[in-house]
Amino acid sequence: MKISLHRTFLLPFLILMLSLAVMISWVLYRSGEQVTDAVTQKILESMSFRIQVQIERHLSSAHVILNAIAPENVETPDGQFRIPLTMPGDLRQIEERLWTATGLFPEINNLAYFAAEDGSFVSVKRLLADARVEVRYRQRGEKQSNVYSMAGPHQQMALLYSDQFDPKQRPWYKNAVQQARPCWSQVYIDFTLKEPLLTLSKPVTSAIQPPVNKSAKKSDANEQKNKIALTGVVATDLSLKQLSTFLQSMAMPQNGVAFLVEKSDELIATSLREIPYTRLDDVTLKRQTASESASGLMRFAAQHVKKNMLTLLKPGIPVIQKIKGEHELLQIAATQITDAAGLNWVAVVVVPRDSLSKETSSITVQSLILGLSMIFLMVVLGYATLRWTMGDIRKLTEAARSISSGEPFKGIDIHRDDEIGVLAESLQEMEKNLRIDTLTQLLNRETFIAQVEFRNRRASDTQERQFALLFLDLDYFKLINDTHGHEAGDKVLIEIGQRLMATIRKEDAAARFGGDEFAVYLHGVQDTLVVEQLCEKLRVALEAPIALGDGKVGHVGISIGVALHPRDGQDMDTLLRAADSRMFEEKKRRKAAADAH
Repeated sequence: MKISLHRTFLLPFLILMLSLAVMISWVLYRSGEQVTDAVTQKILESMSFRIQVQIERHLSSAHVILNAIAPENVETPDGQFRIPLTMPGDLRQIEERLWTATGLFPEINNLAYFAAEDGSFVSVKRLLADARVEVRYRQRGEKQSNVYSMAGPHQQMALLYSDQFDPKQRPWYKNAVQQARPCWSQVYIDFTLKEPLLTLSKPVTSAIQPPVNKSAKKSDANEQKNKIALTGVVATDLSLKQLSTFLQSMAMPQNGVAFLVEKSDELIATSLREIPYTRLDDVTLKRQTASESASGLMRFAAQHVKKNMLTLLKPGIPVIQKIKGEHELLQIAATQITDAAGLNWVAVVVVPRDSLSKETSSITVQSLILGLSMIFLMVVLGYATLRWTMGDIRKLTEAARSISSGEPFKGIDIHRDDEIGVLAESLQEMEKNLRIDTLTQLLNRETFIAQVEFRNRRASDTQERQFALLFLDLDYFKLINDTHGHEAGDKVLIEIGQRLMATIRKEDAAARFGGDEFAVYLHGVQDTLVVEQLCEKLRVALEAPIALGDGKVGHVGISIGVALHPRDGQDMDTLLRAADSRMFEEKKRRKAAADAH
């Protein structure tokens, strides 16, 4: 007596499904705390990373400004070839660079300046509020500097005021000269703008040219040549107000706080609506520390970081701790942010654990209820799964019977990764030849369209889905058929197919759509000029003479229609219609041109 596979697997399968449902319910019940920890960890890591990236992007604008004014020298890795990019000696030429540089990021870098070693000075300051630009000049040997209002480089200047400004006495100048590298100033509060600022300055040097002395030793000349002299210091001011704007715009867990401080605890930016300074009198602004914040949560977090976390911090790596606050458990993340110019800040994110555990606890309870409900449902689904598996086996049996009996093969609707799926794939390999054009060995129409749509679906959300679709039609093919016979026509089609495959790239695809019509898929191509070049390449290859046998030669022309995805359409039907229409227009133009000659 034959025993059905359905009965053989039914009881063990249902027991397995029931056990799995019970185990899942138990795990969900026991893992509530771990879920909260994992979710909190991911949230804090993600927020810390976003803050770090935003700060680095914000600070990079200052480096771009300085490199635009005083580019670094170009040098090969082995040091054998070096192109010095020196600062111009004329303040007017330097002024032009300052105009260009301050126009790159005017919202955050509206002031750039250059102080020469000889005491001369020039600066350009864009005042966005009233659309004015102030330019300050201090000529060599003069103690007084003049500030002008200007509309553009070398425009008519209006003198605003003069003062005794000595750039060489400024901290940014002294720091750059002393450290001999780009360096940041301390954060300070601009009294006029009422916002925190930071200054980046770097020394500008030039090589000392050795005097011409034929009697001097070569080694002495080389030693003299390697010496450098200070030309001056270039600097720019960077607004930090936008960092607070960014923190305030971040999606924050309920009652959470994010803030940015220096290691001295002085506040730079915060997600709260409070200013990072206090007013001592009418002319004096004092920076506020995080420990002086009106927010108790920020005060507690700042004190904890200062006492317990500073020694644990490493640049760019968040340190996350679970601590007991004044009234509740807290999750806190601190990240040290540094750069080569001496920056040393700490980004802090602190979140009450209850605001996250309530959400995860609710999810855990819902999951537990769902798991218990699934105990019964899994029994039903287990039985349905067994029937589905047996149904697939029946499909394989019917498919094998239809192939052996010579009946038309309708395909197998099985999508599995197990042995049944392997068997289904093997049977479907027999159907594969049906997808290839037997004459040209190119893809047929249906397979070509399916493959293009498959590639388009596989493209990730971050990868741009761009490609070009070419529709080709042979000109004068009917003449070859009528003159030399269908066998010669077949040779032409075979040769065209081979030339197509030899001309396109590995990632492209070609198909015969029927008769003398072909299609080509160009992966990742979107530029019109590139498409035109590829079309010309195809014409050259395909329109070359074709040997028909017995010393006879055939010639065909190629009319090509082009459609670009996604510019000309999102789906294959639209793209094919566009390419087909343009192919017919091209055929008409070519015929009209031929008739004209």
